[in-house]
This record gives sequence, structure tokens and C-alpha cells, in this order.
Amino acid sequence: MTEREFTLKHIFTDVEKLEQDQSLYSPIKENFGVKWKINIEKRNEHLGMYLYTNVTENQEIHTNSILRIFSKNREKNHSNSGSDLFKNNGDDWDNWGWLYFIKWRTLEDEYLDDGKLEVEVHVKINKMVGFPREELRSFGEDMKQFSDVTLKVKERKFYISKLFLSSHSPYFATLFLGRFQESEKSEIELKDVNPQDFQYYLEVLHLENRIDDDTVQGILSVADMFDTPKIVKKCEEFLVKESKQGLKEKLEMAGSYRLEELKKMCLNQIKSKADISSVISEDPKGMDNEILAELLKKSLVFN
Repeated sequence: MTEREFTLKHIFTDVEKLEQDQSLYSPIKENFGVKWKINIEKRNEHLGMYLYTNVTENQEIHTNSILRIFSKNREKNHSNSGSDLFKNNGDDWDNWGWLYFIKWRTLEDEYLDDGKLEVEVHVKINKMVGFPREELRSFGEDMKQFSDVTLKVKERKFYISKLFLSSHSPYFATLFLGRFQESEKSEIELKDVNPQDFQYYLEVLHLENRIDDDTVQGILSVADMFDTPKIVKKCEEFLVKESKQGLKEKLEMAGSYRLEELKKMCLNQIKSKADISSVISEDPKGMDNEILAELLKKSLVFN
């Protein structure tokens, strides 16, 4: 996956006039669909410095950041770096930084230039959770002229080819070409489907490289629902060869979607009682019976 990095820059003015607990903010900038800003404040004779972002409920941003200030003519700089997880805690903005970034006296003596302070924050985003992804292929209105049926998934419409979808899915072949009322309709509603997962599913069908650790389970759920073995196999290959997900998550998907190669690989990696404990669900009744049986056999061997 392409690394996502950006740098925020701002020159604050009249910094020497800040009173205790007073703050200044940089203008808001948008990067990768998220709003960001820098905050500085005077606190206990120190300069505090923070990076702010406006994550909403169920969103997370994992970052590595470097916060830096420069002296006049950039002759010297002072910086701190670290990692943080931004998430919504009930406020509009979440922040990360240092309460005591640098002593205020040092700031005044060495970094302020006629009350001005040049600040820079470099951000590397390692992971974004809960954000819509850039779509690799359109199935919207612009594709209407090339389609012969519209699939409605909740409030979203997908314009697709009956023949193409039928060639990959027995479910859709029956729906479109069988003796059902739906086969005569120009618009068909699909229920119990997440529209974003369906978008990713269609992209994979059209040979776009959409499968990763954030999308694989959603794609699997759609492929399983609509009986698309080609996509199920691609997802399994990803989980076996590339995925960084934990053993428990992989084993759960292997059981839920009958992924025999993945199941075999996961069970072969279980070599102790601790490994067994790590993959057992809070409610074992929901686990695949064959997996539970294999775990029981292993537990007897380890005793």
C-alpha cells in the first residue's frame, strides 16, 4: 500500500504575547480526506505543541509524527517525534503532542524572531480505520449506458452487466437468467448487503487489486452470499500468503467461509495450549465444529 505522508507548516505571530494557558492555532488543512491543524500554547513556562485532527465515531488514524520549530533563518531547530492513535473520544477534535515541548525562556532567547515562530509537523499515516476508500472503478451513473441492469444496495445503485456477473456467480445467473420475476426487472434490490463491501467485490471481479486486511472480510461475506468461488479463492490466497491479521481472526474466517487451505495452515501453527487459548472465541458455540474438534485433539496431545 502506498505510504501516506504530508507536512503542515505555519508561522505563528505575536507568540511572545501569549499569557499562561493561552493558545494559538494554525489554519485548518485537509490531507487524505481529514482535517488537521497545529496548536501551540504557553503552559507552566513551557511551550506546548500539539497536532489536532477531526476523527469521527468509529474512525482511527495511526500515525508517526515529527513536531519541529525553527530559529531565525532556520539556523537551528528543535524537534520531538513519536507515534499516536487518533480516535474520537466524544470531542470534535483529538490531539497528540507535548505539554512541555521546550522551555519558554529558551524559546524566547533562541527561536522567536520578532515574535514569530516557524513550526512544522511531518505526519506519516500508517493505518486509517473507518474511512471510505478511493474507489478503483466506477459502477455509478456514468456506466449506465454500458449496463443492462441496476442493482440497488440500500440507497446506492450499481449499473452492471447481467452476463458478466452471471458468468462468475451461479446466484446471479439464476437471478438474471432464470424464471423469476426479477429476471425481467431493470432494477433489482439486494438486501442484507453492505454497499461498500459490494463495491469492493465488484472491483475484484473486474480484476482490480482491492483485497487487503481492511477489506478481505467484507469481500468474503459478499462472495460467499452470492456464490462467487473465484473471489473466495482470491481472498483465501491473500489470507494464506500476505495477510498480517492474527491467527484467531484468520481461523474464524476459515471456519465461517469454509476456507480449507487457510484452516489447515492456521491449525498447523497451533503448537501449545497457549496457542489454543488464543484462538478460542468468547462463545465457542459459534465456532466451526471441525475446528473445535481439531483443537480438542491438540489439547489432548499437549496435556
